[in-house]
Amino acid sequence: MKPKKQIIAPPVKAAAYFNKKSSETGILLLHGFTGTPAEMRYLAEKLNESGATVYVPRYPGHGTSLIEMANSSVEAWFTAAREALFELKAHCNNVYIAGLSMGGIFAILLAREFAIQKIALMSVPCTLKEKTIYAAPVAGLFTKILWVPNKTKGVCDEAARKEHICYDDGIPVRQSWQLFKTIKKAMKTLPYVDSQVLIVQSKNDQVIPEHSAEYIYSRLGSEHKQIVWLSKSDHAITVDYEKDIVAKHCIEFFLQQ
Repeated sequence: MKPKKQIIAPPVKAAAYFNKKSSETGILLLHGFTGTPAEMRYLAEKLNESGATVYVPRYPGHGTSLIEMANSSVEAWFTAAREALFELKAHCNNVYIAGLSMGGIFAILLAREFAIQKIALMSVPCTLKEKTIYAAPVAGLFTKILWVPNKTKGVCDEAARKEHICYDDGIPVRQSWQLFKTIKKAMKTLPYVDSQVLIVQSKNDQVIPEHSAEYIYSRLGSEHKQIVWLSKSDHAITVDYEKDIVAKHCIEFFLQQ
């Protein structure tokens, strides 16, 4: 008799988050690669307090175990984001998207597919910074996970870093290559995206290329677009020192224009 597969439940803070407020405006918040809904929770709560219905889905393999993530795929994660968009559309007349890092890549692709009126792109990469990514297809034949610890977790605020829920012990190799290809696809899509776009990036971001915000801005087909620069945060700007600035700009962008 085969042993039952162990199902790992995510921590409560890392679980999907849905809070209905308005049937008029819904905002889908998409977390990043190796992250969880916890990194979007503060922003979601602020948007909800300001009148929006919010939904933060959790991608398969996130918030459970790195091994489970290595057995999933970027395609599965994008499908989860897409299905969450459909779910939110069933509750709200107007649905917008805010995405952090990989979540922003998904936001670009969804905006092109569904003509989303407004999207916020936070710490979104125009490519992957590490050139070792080109070795991933070969490395993936020999190992599923590159066990390299991430001590900073992309967060400058030490108190926030301790609370930040993400995989900080390694990186899934095959999925990193899938992400790289998905980023390239999104960058090619930019001229066809005519949504109103808010881009937020920290000049202290140690994870993505420093020119990412300007690269994305210059190639977007949007008439209405803006960049907000931060200076004290690292990559996870939704939980770092300037999270309230991020929330303020998102509230103004989505709800007050």
